[in-house]
Amino acid sequence: MISRLLIANRGEIAARIARTCDRLGIEYVTVTVAADRSLTYHAAAVATVALPERDARNAAARTDTAIGGESGTTRPTGGYLDIDALVRAATETGCDAVHPGYGFLSENADFARAVRAAGLVFAGPSSRVIETMADKSSARQVMAEAGVPVLPGTVRASEDLDALVDAAAGIGYPLIVKPAGGGGGKGMSVVRSAAGLREALASASRTATAAFADGRLHLERYVERARHIEVQVFGDEFGSAVHLFDRDCSLQRRHQKVIEEAPAPRIPDAVRAAMFDAAVQGTKALQYVGAGTFEFLLVGDEFFFIEMNTRLQVEHTVTEEITGVDLVQWQLLVAAGEPLPAGQSDIAYSGASVQVRMYAEDPFRSFLPCPGAIEVTHWPQVRVERAFASHLDVTGGFDPMIAKLVATGTTRDDALAAARRACEDLRWQGISTNLGFVARVLATPIVAAAEHDTAYLDRIDPVAEFADPDELSALAVAAALTAPDRATPWSTGAPAGDRAWLDPADHDLGSLDLSVDERAFTVRVGGYEGDAVLVRAGTAEPSSPAVQATDQRATTRQRTDGDVTARRTDGDTITVGSTPCVVRRSGEGWSCRVAGVSRQVRYAEYRSLGTSATDPEIRSPMPGTLVQLHVASGNPVEKGQLLGVVEAMKLEHELTATHAGIVTVNAAEGAVVTTAQSLFLIEERGAAL
Repeated sequence: MISRLLIANRGEIAARIARTCDRLGIEYVTVTVAADRSLTYHAAAVATVALPERDARNAAARTDTAIGGESGTTRPTGGYLDIDALVRAATETGCDAVHPGYGFLSENADFARAVRAAGLVFAGPSSRVIETMADKSSARQVMAEAGVPVLPGTVRASEDLDALVDAAAGIGYPLIVKPAGGGGGKGMSVVRSAAGLREALASASRTATAAFADGRLHLERYVERARHIEVQVFGDEFGSAVHLFDRDCSLQRRHQKVIEEAPAPRIPDAVRAAMFDAAVQGTKALQYVGAGTFEFLLVGDEFFFIEMNTRLQVEHTVTEEITGVDLVQWQLLVAAGEPLPAGQSDIAYSGASVQVRMYAEDPFRSFLPCPGAIEVTHWPQVRVERAFASHLDVTGGFDPMIAKLVATGTTRDDALAAARRACEDLRWQGISTNLGFVARVLATPIVAAAEHDTAYLDRIDPVAEFADPDELSALAVAAALTAPDRATPWSTGAPAGDRAWLDPADHDLGSLDLSVDERAFTVRVGGYEGDAVLVRAGTAEPSSPAVQATDQRATTRQRTDGDVTARRTDGDTITVGSTPCVVRRSGEGWSCRVAGVSRQVRYAEYRSLGTSATDPEIRSPMPGTLVQLHVASGNPVEKGQLLGVVEAMKLEHELTATHAGIVTVNAAEGAVVTTAQSLFLIEERGAAL
């Protein structure tokens, strides 16, 4: 059995592996970069090794030009991609095995080869299998020969953009671009015509190089309105192979999974059995050893092989919940040369489980990444996979996942309800997250009936479908009623913090324009009633609610179902009806959280963090890196023309010209930029001359 293990990863998966090691009595060594030194799993490690904070550039790791700079550019991900540093960390601390986790080098054959060459056990399959299945084209060929259904695609992966463009003509559109060296949805994009292909290929290659140290790409025919179904498999060195049932991972945005569940619902028994057989058949054909996942597209009663992940999946938790199997333990046992702990007939499941990925992103601002600090004040009573106790600084160098919430129930309905409650029960301060959005997705009839497909979340406009007008009005009112300092146009002249509620004796009748998530609202003082001031928030339409605010309470009169009471429950919270609204000052305005969704409320006269249609300056919508410039100072540009690309948390955001003119570039390619930083200035042609 393994006695000391190097965990060659970070974040919640490192904490997950450490938990199994603790239970089995296996010592473990962790690795870190400066940004990760406070994460919880380091505390019980026998040693923690600091990794070099640069892009990995050794002979074993296949890398190309780094995003944001030349060789040696400091990026936090670099250390986790440094094969030499990781192997050295294992050997110098007396480890006899390495667990790669997922992401980073987990599907890098050179890493597995280097670990074994150093005389260490690698908790994963052979380098040969990793190489075969990491190349999406060779994986398709092997699976086709094994009798597994596949889709048309490239014969081999490539970084040659011209060759890929030529191959696309033979595959046909729409097609999907996939990084050859990794998974997790990073770098994937759907291309519907030849016009957008070359830029999509360049973007995917940059993302893949940063995430997997491999810029090669694979093209495959894209299937519309499909479901994404996975089968968990395991094999050992004695030739045995089993499946541990399936998962539905169709609820994803931009090919990044958001909600996963097990077992997969609404699949005919015959189709499910055929899928299991295909996965086990493929596992045996590969002589596969370790944990793996077969990913299929399900269209009606037909399924097609997408890829095999030669590692543990982020969503392995839901399989563990329904089977009672510790998949990390199985990995370690099989890696140590032991047979599978159970045969197929011994593996059963019961109940249902749903996993929610908590991302640092703002659903009401086009899902922009939201790096920054988060302080969790209450965790829900479900399984939570995380690497911090309460405080976390989310940096732009890693993907935006903060934690995972895993809810299990006797039935699928029970699990969905528990997952939704978990999203609503988690309490935090700081950056925006996707939990409020996810809670509402879980409550939709489409998800309840399991009628969603892989594009369902991309078709949802959170502002149009999930933004309750009364809720937004309540936010505006809450912000107005909690304006204590002299920075507001309604300043009372009192010292900051002295007043939490407007004092009608200090104010004339008037109005204040606010914006809620870039949507304009007007808060009007409509008159006085005794000691209270009557405030109307929203538009000028008759149906917009009015709030009567006093020192301790306010009542909202609406045309619909009568009165809703608003009251202060603590120093930062106003409860409207039964919904608490937590209000805190944040920069130019307030951060207001209601129904699990954080929204930004500020005075309309302040400049938006975005860029308006008439603003001559093009600003960064988020902190990140200016990874690509498409123009130079003095160039003429047309409205809609691509100017540059900002990357944060492995996601790219394109910056385009808001109008025609002459552009001035205010930042260099590779520069680290901040939110609202001016990156381009566009002047009218006459003004620029």
